[in-house]
Amino acid sequence: MKELPNILLVDDISSNLIYLKIILKGIEANLIEAESGLDALKKTEGLSLSLAILDVQMSGMNGYELAVELNKNRQTDSVPIIFLTAAFPNNEQIITGYEAGAVDYIIKPLNRKILISKVNIFLQLYGQKQLIVKSHNELLRSEAEVLKGKEQMQLLNRHLINAREDERAAISLMIHDELGQALTALKIDLSWVRKNGGSEVVLLKLDKLVESTNDIIRKVQRISSELHPKLLTDLGLADAIEWYCGEQQERTGLKFELYMEESGTKDFQTDLALFRILQEALTNVIRHAEAKKVVISIHYESEGTFMVIADDGVGISQAILESSNSMGLFGMRERAIQRNGTLELGLNTPSGTKIAVFIPKPNTNTDEDINC
Repeated sequence: MKELPNILLVDDISSNLIYLKIILKGIEANLIEAESGLDALKKTEGLSLSLAILDVQMSGMNGYELAVELNKNRQTDSVPIIFLTAAFPNNEQIITGYEAGAVDYIIKPLNRKILISKVNIFLQLYGQKQLIVKSHNELLRSEAEVLKGKEQMQLLNRHLINAREDERAAISLMIHDELGQALTALKIDLSWVRKNGGSEVVLLKLDKLVESTNDIIRKVQRISSELHPKLLTDLGLADAIEWYCGEQQERTGLKFELYMEESGTKDFQTDLALFRILQEALTNVIRHAEAKKVVISIHYESEGTFMVIADDGVGISQAILESSNSMGLFGMRERAIQRNGTLELGLNTPSGTKIAVFIPKPNTNTDEDINC
């Protein structure tokens, strides 16, 4: 059922109120009648008013005083007021009326067509205002839903990061303990067979098998370390990055320049986030950048940790920068966001790509851990 707008009619002469009501009989509105200012304030307390039609000259509280009281606590919902007066007001009265909230004056005796015309205009304005308010409220609800969805997505991303780190740690332990130990046992057995004689051909074959086993053991150790960087736990970020870059340089031929400070205060969660961002960044460089050199710098300031990764490759297109489908970039940004930090990615000078990461010092009272 449609809710009708409220119109307040106030006159201390009852016959005038009856006449007003008769004139406005066909108006689609809820008419609230009052014969005094106090009565009007009581009847309209807590109500939204589309219009108030007030007699100026009333005993006790006059129309101007009532207008001020009506709008005293309606900063965002002020009531438009038409004043009824028996004589055309002078300039001082007009100013007083407008300061009290007047939008118009009508001189008595009332002209039915003029009054109805003006009331209809104000009802239309009120209807438009309600549509705007409704749209604004819907927009606020939509914004709240988007914000809630964003918060839920961040919680999900945090959970996925935690789960992935737990899984990496478990796989690393399994590789190290089971596969690594099995390979070590195989190497021992091969060495025993070699020491216990055999033809020259067999011995050469055993030498190759031992060498291959050693190579597999090194690969297992590297994979285990990349999955779960124990160096990060034992020695810190700088040593872990130096080891990782050394591994990548040996595997790919990519050259590295490292400029790294030692942190005065160790924060493992920040180190882990930066290390994972570095891993993803170097993976992208190796796959796509066609770079020959990567420069990595880390320094610490009072507000937090800064890391810059710059390569001399072909650079990155604006389309990729703005793409929502690049999971590698998304993952790096999420790592930074999880630590309340920022990640900026752009072109390097004179060529290549540069990633700048900042992670503030954690609040030890509220900071949440990301498992390694």
